[in-house]
Amino acid sequence: MTNDLIKVDRIRSADEAVALEKAGVALLGVDLTPDPRFADNREITVEQADEIGRRLSTAALVPVLDLNDDPARVLRIAQAVRAPLVRSARRAVPPADVRARLSDAGIGIVFGGIEIAHDDDPGWILSDFTDEENLEVAYFQADVLPEYSGSWSFLRDRSPEYEDEFQIADLNDLAAAHPLLIGLDFTPDNVHEIVGALPQVSGLLFTLAESARHGGVRFHSYAETLNTLQALRG
Repeated sequence: MTNDLIKVDRIRSADEAVALEKAGVALLGVDLTPDPRFADNREITVEQADEIGRRLSTAALVPVLDLNDDPARVLRIAQAVRAPLVRSARRAVPPADVRARLSDAGIGIVFGGIEIAHDDDPGWILSDFTDEENLEVAYFQADVLPEYSGSWSFLRDRSPEYEDEFQIADLNDLAAAHPLLIGLDFTPDNVHEIVGALPQVSGLLFTLAESARHGGVRFHSYAETLNTLQALRG
């Protein structure tokens, strides 16, 4: 990896945040707007996010916001929780005035809602973003092959059987061209192999949840995430 950046999304308490910070997590996402994929009460208020932020020493909060909202309100919320970054609540390019207001305040944007399927053309994955001028992107974050519970083994073992499938090399090429955080089926047993195979990736992404509303959604429990991070640091 180009660095050891770790991002964990959907933090819901200061205790979770502090434990993850101690495990080496640098970016802690908090849902300030509902995530329709889940129904597990991980959405929190601005006041709760502020409390979490005050308990942190080195990690930074990344609130999930509706970036199509009023620019002044978006900026006010981001500044209220002292966030250096915000993440878009959906896969869309925020309006230019929102991007400009955030940029002027020194706040970067993490573009989420991106999924990479096994049959995706690498050249098209980020084209709806990169065709936009003045994107003000800090990171893209993408779930890789979330349709497979064993996404890493599929990418490693099955994709090479078909040259038109999305490949590990495609992921490295994409990450070399763009700042990319990736979500995979990380476990204590595979995380070192994944890190070694993806030297161009900017960092790893974990999404906390207890359950999903439908299939094809990747998530990790809080306990699973801690176990994997401990293995990674071991």
